[in-house]
Amino acid sequence: MTPRKILFVCTGNICRSASAELLLRHWANTRGLAVEVRSAGIAAEGWYEVPEHAKKLLAAEGVPPFVHKPQLLTREQLRWADIVLAMAGNHYDYISELYPEFISKTRLLRDEDVADPMGKSYEVFAASLATIKEALEALIRDELVNPPR
Repeated sequence: MTPRKILFVCTGNICRSASAELLLRHWANTRGLAVEVRSAGIAAEGWYEVPEHAKKLLAAEGVPPFVHKPQLLTREQLRWADIVLAMAGNHYDYISELYPEFISKTRLLRDEDVADPMGKSYEVFAASLATIKEALEALIRDELVNPPR
């Protein structure tokens, strides 16, 4: 089975999209899912670091220690992906305006924006990750385990 290639997109590629990438990769490894995962940000800078709150929450989910270098969204990444999942409407709009040729494989991760926890409390990070987990479980159920025909 050919792995599905999934690209998550947010702003800085250190909170939402990075967490989704790392968590789905971990689940794919532990559940035997045929998926390749990447993430990027529309305003990512290589010197950004994943916040400690996110690292602690991901570790609590069983994600092994990691090094993550934020990636700025590129046409090559969009071309690579089978599915592009934006964390919020502004990310979807950015892709549709700058890269309209990829809009057919781009959508929001969920019906509502995933709130950006950057600079906020541990509880806000936890709520954001809980939202991402719920959306990833639906993605696995609906598209990776029981793909549409």
